[in-house]
Amino acid sequence: MSHSLVFTYGDKRVMARGSGIEAVRSLKTLEAFFEDAEEKLGLPPGSYDFYDVFGKISTPADLQRALSNAASGECEIKVVEHHQFVRIRGVEAQNTHLTSRVDALELALREAEQRSDMKLQVASEELAKMIKKCESTIYDEVGPAIETVMKKQSESEKDMRALMEKLAQFDLQELRDLSANALQMRDEVQNCINRLNVLDTQWMQDKEELHSIVTGTNQDLKDLQKYIMGKIDVCIEADADIRRDQQILNERMQLIADDLRLLMEEHQRLSNRTLGVVEENEEMRVLLGQVREDNEHLRHDNFQVSTRVLSLEGVASERWEGFAPGILYFRNWHRSAKGEDVQLSADLSVAVGRGFLAATGVVIGNDEGLAVGDGPCRHFGTPGCFSSYYELEVDEVTAAPSGAGGLYVGVSLQSGEEISTHPRREFDGWMVGGNRKAMTVRASCGHEAMDAEKLPDTFAPGADERDVREARKALRLLRAALPPLAKGKAEEVELRDSWSSEGLRMGDRVGVLFRCNREGGALIRVAVNGDIVTTHHFAEAPPAEAVGFLTPVIRLAGTGKAVRLMPGLSPPSKMLADTLRG
Repeated sequence: MSHSLVFTYGDKRVMARGSGIEAVRSLKTLEAFFEDAEEKLGLPPGSYDFYDVFGKISTPADLQRALSNAASGECEIKVVEHHQFVRIRGVEAQNTHLTSRVDALELALREAEQRSDMKLQVASEELAKMIKKCESTIYDEVGPAIETVMKKQSESEKDMRALMEKLAQFDLQELRDLSANALQMRDEVQNCINRLNVLDTQWMQDKEELHSIVTGTNQDLKDLQKYIMGKIDVCIEADADIRRDQQILNERMQLIADDLRLLMEEHQRLSNRTLGVVEENEEMRVLLGQVREDNEHLRHDNFQVSTRVLSLEGVASERWEGFAPGILYFRNWHRSAKGEDVQLSADLSVAVGRGFLAATGVVIGNDEGLAVGDGPCRHFGTPGCFSSYYELEVDEVTAAPSGAGGLYVGVSLQSGEEISTHPRREFDGWMVGGNRKAMTVRASCGHEAMDAEKLPDTFAPGADERDVREARKALRLLRAALPPLAKGKAEEVELRDSWSSEGLRMGDRVGVLFRCNREGGALIRVAVNGDIVTTHHFAEAPPAEAVGFLTPVIRLAGTGKAVRLMPGLSPPSKMLADTLRG
């Protein structure tokens, strides 16, 4: 395949000598190849190199490689000029450009010199003309004017000398004094004028005010004159009315004097009658004393009758198996079964606690605040599932330390007599109250030998009618559930309902209901003013058949100072019904 050689130099493309095979043959040596490029491109020898796509061509083998690897019909050889020759070429071009600029500047400079010479010649001619004109003006116009001015100046000097002579005759100090006095007088006159203006203005204002005051005064005088004339007329009319009223009052005084005389006579008559009434009053006092004595006897007899009636109440309607008639239920507090600090009212219905320890909420290890009913609680329900209930009323409360709580309420297995005979007034029972506490109390029995044949008072309140064998069987169950202890104890637990009796107030009615379960355990429920406030279960309480009658017992502690026992009351229906369902 024939190839044609093409030299590429910058943006120039030049064909080598001949074409195809002829071109290749004509370039037999590398020197001929360089000469052809120098001839075509006008490059000096040794200032360039040949390159193809594979690199620099420096040997004939490199040239043959370029020819053999040419893909198309042309073999493109790139001519790359050496860097220093490129810079020399640039310097030559720049030198040529600068030379042309210098020539142009020299030409412009010569033209500028010619123009300057022409302008200078024209300006010289104009200046000569102006000088001639100025000289003519000076001689023709300025000279005469200067002479005229000189004459006037000499005349002015003469006048000035005459004026100076006249001024020398004046006293300058006197003139200064006159000027100062004139200025001072002018200021004084101006001040006087200003003061006169102020006085004039003030006078006008005062004049207007005086005029308004005089006008108002005249109007007030006219009104006062009318008012006084009206008052005079009123006084004239009032004088006539007063005279008429005085006459009427005189007549009334005469009538009052007559009435007073009649009243005095009536008073005298009443005084006489009162003396008789006083004598009768003394007799009535004696009679009233006799009535009081008879009333006391009647009350005593009535109390005995009430006791007998209460002993026999419900015999016909409440009889069931194991019913014990003749029981005296509690009516008041027991006279002797109480703490040493407790004081009872005259009728034994109110118990007042005054102990120091009980006031701080401490009821374990002492008998302060203890009060026991003088009889058992009533039973409500059926045999084996009965409830004991009583109520009390808060009669007095007192301040107590924070957390001391209030009174405790509960029941006891012992009667008031049994508790009073105990050396430390201990008992077996269950109580709630205080500062959200539930308490199980056990009595000690080490002070005396226990009589197995003797039944407690709460089991045999009417021994002549109660089945003794059933009572002893129940007592054995009770001793098995609550074995006797050599030393008494009290256990406290937290109430589930978190009720604190510290919140009780004077006049609150507290109802206490206690029920033993058939299989063991007991429930105590407390209601305040008819609302149930707490319910607590005692898991270790004996079964219902092992318990006889229960005695109401309280501990006055904390804020609870005095309570009144309310006998003969029944529990609320919802309280009893909920207990039976429980």
